[in-house]
Amino acid sequence: MTTKMVAVAIAALVVVGGSAAAYVLLSDDKNDAGDPYLSITNSIGTTVNFYEPAQKVASMGLSFSTTLLELGCLDDMVMIDTYSAPGNSGISELGSIPSYSVGDGQQIAQILANGIGGFDKKRDVVFVYGYSYNANAIQSMEALGLKVVTYYPTTYEAGMEMVTSIGEIMDLNDEALAITDAMGSALTDYAQKLADNGIVEGSKVRAAYVSYSLSNMKIGNINSYSVILMKIAGGANPADDGTMSGTSLTSYSVDHTFFLQMNIGVIFLDPYYTGTPEEFRSAMSIPANVQIYHLEMVMNQYGPTSLDGIQFMAEKMYPGIFV
Repeated sequence: MTTKMVAVAIAALVVVGGSAAAYVLLSDDKNDAGDPYLSITNSIGTTVNFYEPAQKVASMGLSFSTTLLELGCLDDMVMIDTYSAPGNSGISELGSIPSYSVGDGQQIAQILANGIGGFDKKRDVVFVYGYSYNANAIQSMEALGLKVVTYYPTTYEAGMEMVTSIGEIMDLNDEALAITDAMGSALTDYAQKLADNGIVEGSKVRAAYVSYSLSNMKIGNINSYSVILMKIAGGANPADDGTMSGTSLTSYSVDHTFFLQMNIGVIFLDPYYTGTPEEFRSAMSIPANVQIYHLEMVMNQYGPTSLDGIQFMAEKMYPGIFV
């Protein structure tokens, strides 16, 4: 990297979704004594400095695990969260990696600080969602000197920037660029395909994203990441309601009458719904003309598997166009 390129990199601050991680490339010399080559500002506002690329990683979130796999980091992962474990995620490649609940922050911190799998707390990294309910776990890890990087993407573009940031930390910039290029292309490719087939805003399929647990059914709102993917795939979401706590409310409760009132054509069920589409249809008295599909576990995660979700939803909404 030239002096000019370093200067440009120093000046370039990328903010992820306004609330996720931001990063600055400070130097091309990874062994520069005293000065970090990479500085990360977390979604929770703290700053993490790296003096060399991370070689080992604890992935405490399914989005991070799928991203790391796509980047080729399987052998670098020393710990995953329980949602990433094969029994929950369906990702068999992760079967040999110890899994823990993020809520067990103190235990996780101690295990990593003790160097599981060659983890070096002065060099390596823990990825955690920057959600408020993870605050105690994050504090426990930071208290033992671990490098904890948090993300809280709220847009598709923020998911892309998360991939870029993880690539920087792991020194896999080219691999990350290939992923983000593909993700970026989806924004134009699907829109162009719809336009080429005469599908405009007024004629898009009316679709809904639904989560359902403990007899509580929720419908995806404006900033639901699954809804964002559904819209890229060409769906119109009649459930969008910006008046409910602004656009920050990602879902809200509804009953079965919602689908009739809103003239919904397609329903996408959250991966964590344990029943079948037909069981959901029966439980909610959904008419036979409404199509119901179950998203696979990784399809609505931030990062590269978003592409699988977009393709799946596009094929289901427009079977004659997307194949």
